[in-house]
Amino acid sequence: MLKSTVPYLFFNGQCKDALAFYSKALNGEIKATMTYGEANESVADDPNRVIHAQLDVDGNLFMLLDIPKDDDTMLQDRNVYIVLEFDSETAIEEVYEQLKDEGDVQMELDTMFWGAKYAKLVDKYDIGWDLSYTFPQ
Repeated sequence: MLKSTVPYLFFNGQCKDALAFYSKALNGEIKATMTYGEANESVADDPNRVIHAQLDVDGNLFMLLDIPKDDDTMLQDRNVYIVLEFDSETAIEEVYEQLKDEGDVQMELDTMFWGAKYAKLVDKYDIGWDLSYTFPQ
């Protein structure tokens, strides 16, 4: 039934910066980027805003875009965090250090009672992340 789940991240004019940031932080590969202007869409305040971008991280796809107009109401009152499960303690530590830069750490990276290293934060682009590495049994 369900083939995959793809997080779709929305920005207010910072999509290009965010795409570069996440590509570096998550060691991802930018697969596609198109602006409103390139798509001949005139609905955007700025034709250089991104209408569609794709980032591949170890076979996991993230899609990103800029909202067409300078209007933060589309970005308010969201209640979703993206959970990233890592394959090593080193990997979670590296990503945590990058995502927390200029962000709001809600739970510091630490060892939890359920047998995982875990952190919760909102990054500088206002995207919520749960980071987890489950220790081998």
